[in-house]
Amino acid sequence: MKANWKNTAVVVPIYNSEKYLIELFERINKFFPKNCIFAVNDASTDNSKEICQNYGVSVLDIEINRGKGYALQTGFQAALEKGFNFAFSIDSDLQHKPEDFPLFIQKQNQDEEDIIIGKRSFSHKQMPFHRICSNKLTSKIVTFATKQKILDSQCGFRLYNLELIKGTKFQTERYQFETEVIFKFAKKNGKIVFVPIETIYAGQKSYISGLRDIKNFVRIVISEIKS
Repeated sequence: MKANWKNTAVVVPIYNSEKYLIELFERINKFFPKNCIFAVNDASTDNSKEICQNYGVSVLDIEINRGKGYALQTGFQAALEKGFNFAFSIDSDLQHKPEDFPLFIQKQNQDEEDIIIGKRSFSHKQMPFHRICSNKLTSKIVTFATKQKILDSQCGFRLYNLELIKGTKFQTERYQFETEVIFKFAKKNGKIVFVPIETIYAGQKSYISGLRDIKNFVRIVISEIKS
């Protein structure tokens, strides 16, 4: 099946992103109507929820902070229930350009791939050094474990075939979900490809917890290799 502008939703996991949301929604809205945009508020403590509601997108509110992975799964499930076949995931802090949506659609339509992931430039001029190291290391580990060439395992800008999400049980609820889902798609013989996107870092606050998330990454890799 091919993704198009009618059978595809946009899932935006949100945590304390109030200063970015209006611009983000306006840029997404140039490609998708508001009823295709699922804003998943993961217990934000700022005005993110109110901004989403006032803008008129579909709002899914999580009362207790569960993590990005849980927010994505919540959004994907809502998109499936509304009859969508595909869904973009895009971060809420403007590190991804909605203007790149057509690149993902075009790439998916070439060979009907199941997950298209943004590939950022691992350059010290565009990305903090510690993130370069983290991205390169995790991508190499996931490449080895899945036997598929994974160019950027941590990028959150993706286009998913929701058919492979449907009925799949995930262990993780935080950032490691984006690694786990690669494993799950690979085991289902899903086609995983990459499309180059711009690398944007402009001082946005990171909610990644170093030690906790490293431990969770190692745990999910070992678990998936054994299963």
